[in-house]
Amino acid sequence: MITTPTYTWPAVLAMVAAPTEEEAERYAVEISTSDLMELGSQIRSQKILTDLVRFGGIIGEFWPKATTAQKRRLLGFSEPLLKVFVHSGKKLADMVAQFDAHVDSREASRAAAFAAADQAYKEGMDERERLVTALEGVAHLEPGLEERITKAASRVTDFTSLAQSLATLVNVAKEIRANPMSKAAKQLDDGGLDAMQITAFEEMISKVKTTGEAASGARIKGPVTQAELDLQDGICLSQMERVMKVFNRAHERDPSIPKLVPITTRRLFVSPRKRNEDVPAPEGNAGG
Repeated sequence: MITTPTYTWPAVLAMVAAPTEEEAERYAVEISTSDLMELGSQIRSQKILTDLVRFGGIIGEFWPKATTAQKRRLLGFSEPLLKVFVHSGKKLADMVAQFDAHVDSREASRAAAFAAADQAYKEGMDERERLVTALEGVAHLEPGLEERITKAASRVTDFTSLAQSLATLVNVAKEIRANPMSKAAKQLDDGGLDAMQITAFEEMISKVKTTGEAASGARIKGPVTQAELDLQDGICLSQMERVMKVFNRAHERDPSIPKLVPITTRRLFVSPRKRNEDVPAPEGNAGG
């Protein structure tokens, strides 16, 4: 049994030059964006690339050596179409690499953001407990102070509510210190709740907010979106179907012309009721 050759993008691109701008425009797929995206969303990009680079290699090797009779059988196929087909696939491969690289980078950034937010949250909770303890020590010295402290120190559930709780407690401390001659203000100052400590609490509030917001916004859209991948997937699949149809019909009449057998994309090109005669079953000498 002859196995199917393995092709790489560098090898295929060495055989197939890039299309000119005019050639790319001439063979641009004239199907609606929504339809192309729908088609592309049905299968992973990597599966398309696996078949596409193989087809590109098979045709890239065959076409320069094709006889006049073989090319006559391949009516409707051309070198510009081959260029556009192969380089559309390379564009998809580059997009996939960019998308995957960003996902890896984004996941690392998200992990770092979550770790920083978690640490800031723990520190903020500790600082809130210190501040509450200090304020509770002077709560009996001013009317209504105990209720205000209790309300400000109510249960928090996330970085937003923690920052709000800390800010309210700091404001209570500031109001007490606004009357420096009061017993409560003097006791707070004696206990270390001075202007410098107030500033430190405010910095903690800012830290809790910023790290929490960074963690919440860690799912930032990358340079290549899934929708863009789906669109390029659809373009490549449409071109692949066109190329396969020409080659496989020509192969039926001239077996010396390569048969393009989809493997990883096969389910998209085979009807569940009737096998399309343009999509042959895999066999050992495919592309041989």
